[in-house]
Order: sequence, then structure tokens, then C-alpha cells
Amino acid sequence: MKIERISKNREVNRVYVEIDSMPISLNPLLANDYISKFILSAMYEPLIKDKNCSIQKLDDLTYIIEIHQDFLGDSLLFLKTIQFHLNKENSSPYFKELICFKNALAVYKKQLSPDQIGVSIVNHKTFKVTLEYKIDYLVELIQSIFLAPVNTTTLTENGPYKLFSHEPNHIVLIRNMDYFNFVDSLVAEVHFILNTNINNSLSLYEIGEIDITCNTQFSHKNTHLMHFEDFCQSELNLFFLLKVKNRSLLEFIYKEFPREKIAKQLESVVTPLYNLLDFQSDTGNIKGNVKDFDMLLAEEKLNISFANFYPNNLIIKEIEWLLTKKDISFVRCSFEDFESFLSTKENPDIELSLVMPTYAHYSSLIKTFIYDYSIELQKEIIDAMNNNKLQKLAYLLCKTQHYIPLFKGKSMYLKEPSLKGFHMNELGLLDLSKLTYL
Repeated sequence: MKIERISKNREVNRVYVEIDSMPISLNPLLANDYISKFILSAMYEPLIKDKNCSIQKLDDLTYIIEIHQDFLGDSLLFLKTIQFHLNKENSSPYFKELICFKNALAVYKKQLSPDQIGVSIVNHKTFKVTLEYKIDYLVELIQSIFLAPVNTTTLTENGPYKLFSHEPNHIVLIRNMDYFNFVDSLVAEVHFILNTNINNSLSLYEIGEIDITCNTQFSHKNTHLMHFEDFCQSELNLFFLLKVKNRSLLEFIYKEFPREKIAKQLESVVTPLYNLLDFQSDTGNIKGNVKDFDMLLAEEKLNISFANFYPNNLIIKEIEWLLTKKDISFVRCSFEDFESFLSTKENPDIELSLVMPTYAHYSSLIKTFIYDYSIELQKEIIDAMNNNKLQKLAYLLCKTQHYIPLFKGKSMYLKEPSLKGFHMNELGLLDLSKLTYL
């Protein structure tokens, strides 16, 4: 059964996609927020094993990558992209991800020249990667959008779509006729439309103003639509974390916060999270009785900060209820867009953060939070990661010195049933290379 709706965009071969905020950057090398990378993934294609390249492991430290002959990207462009991130002057948020490449840290510190990085060109479409140390996630790392082999100056799109226009509330992409796997049936235009009112999503979908609803803002009030053909759901590595300054308060919230109750109230739009890696582990030490809360607080009120997007406001209300129960005073500061939230210079006592891994491997989140542990625990975590001791990692990563895991999100959205080839991976990034109407 399908939702009754007007499908007016099919006739003009366009697709309108709802987004809840505008991108902060459309530079694939530097973009660090989800919506930016979501849109960029339609415009820029990284090296993807068995799609546009082959990746052969020679030994624990050496790999050969051969790029498809027709793909818009080559060995030199990949090398230049790596060098861009390891140039300190470019302020790349991703340089730490590349320390595993041979000589990368020395290049970043300017102790060695950029041409001594562990990437050597075999020919125009083939290069060799040499690692500084053994890792088991090189394929996932290379497939990151920030390593798309593009000209770092012109940023010419190499994906199925390219930018046509960028307005305050509306971004338009058109087909990239130079895409290596171009098909004539590809949808001509993809429009990203800003809608900041989640309560309007369903009506906008029904009247045909949007063809795909926002995948991170599917309201629990609409879960009755899950049995319709229009409904889509997939895994999404979106983590809701609470940053708490005070250690005693952190311990209290970690154990008292009713994850299961809220997940049930939200009709499983989110799932409870008890460790930073979403690994199954014994939660007996979490669910036991909480000791009397004993924490000295200054007379001033606690500051609570969050971006006011669904379901953040509902989660914050539960935090506030816990504080009220303990007679802790607070003031809330909400931000209506992610850019304002991310750019604020305030240092709140409690902050709700949304975090996504950089690449599709648990080591990405470990790299993000490893520095929020003591030196002793850092060594334990690294040893457990290197030896793939997942249960130990789950135990060690229940919380950091300042962060508590609360929930993991999902990709849930409505999509025009006649539209095919709209794919999202576990990072919530798009593959629109075969987007077409039936």
C-alpha cells in the first residue's frame, strides 16, 4: 500500500529531498558536518572497492590500488589529496586519520618533504600505499569522502551530480555527464530543500513538494506509516552523546538516564546506547542501584546547551527532569541551526552532541575519544583495538571522562515508491549513481 500523494516532480525528472539544516561547507576535503557530507556524497565519489577501483593487499603494510580507467580521478590526484590533509596550513580536520600512512606524521610536522609520504605512483591509474603500522581498516579509510581524488584547487566534481545553484534554503544539483558510470536514465536534477519544521514533513510529502523526507528527523508520531511502501529504514551510525563537565554528575546521569523508556516513547526511532561503539556488552554494572548523589555545586545554575532538532529537545527534557529531581538549578541554551551550535564559544556544563564516525570502522570513534581518557586507559584501549578484543573495548568505552552515550539513531524516511536507486550507507552518505524513475 502506498501513501496517497501528488507526484508532480516525476514528470519533469526531478527529485526534491528534504534537509533539516543547510550545509556548512561544500568542500569535500574540509566538510565536517553531516548535512554537508550528505550532499557532497552526490557530487564527489571517493575510491570504492569493486566499484571504481580494486584494492589488493600485498602484506600487512603494503597495498596496491588500481583505479578504473574511466573514473574521474587518478594516482596523482589521490597523492595530492593526501598531501593536502598533511599540510598543517590547510587546517584539515582529518589529518589524524592519515597518521597510519608511512612518514605521515613527519610530513605533517615538516620534518620530511610531502613527496616522502607512503603513497607512490606506479602509473596514471595505479598507486601503492605503504603503512607506518598494521591496520585492518585501510579499505574503509580510503573509501572516505574526504579522500576523494579531486583537484584540491578547482574541486571539480567526479560524482554522478554537480552543483548548479546554492541559495539560502535550496541547493540544486544536475547530472554530471562526465561521470564514469553515467546512464541516460539518471534523474536530471536533485533539489535539497530546507524544512526546519518537522511537523510539516508529511504534508509536504503528500502534496509533492518533497519526494524524500529527511532521514534524521522521522517523527515517532509517524511510525504508523512504517507499513507503507513509501517507508524506508536503514542503519545509521549517528550517536547521541552527552558531554558533562562534572564527573560526579556524569556518573549520576549515566546510570539514571532512562534510555529504554525514552526509546519506547519515541517508538524506536532511536535505540539505547551503553557504550561508544554500540557493541553488545554486559550492562549489569550500569543498571544496578545508584548510590546517593553527592556533589557540591556552586550557587549559579548549570548551563545546558543543544541544537534544537528532533529528537534532541525531547532528550534534553529528560535530562532536565533528572536535574530537577535532585534540586539542581539550570538554564537551557538551544540553537536553531547546527552551524551556530558548532561555532559557539560557550563552554556549557552539559551539552548534547551528535557524533558520526569519519569512516565505516569502529576505530574512527576510538580516535575521536581516545584523548578523553587517562594515559593508562589509552594504552589499554589501543591494546584492545590492536588485538580486536571487542568485549574489552565495549567495557572500556562505556563512557569517557566527559562523554556519556545515550542513543544511536536510524535512517528513517519516506520516499516516492517509483523512485529507484536512492541509496544510503551506514554513514548516511548517498549513492545516487543509478537514481531513476520507473
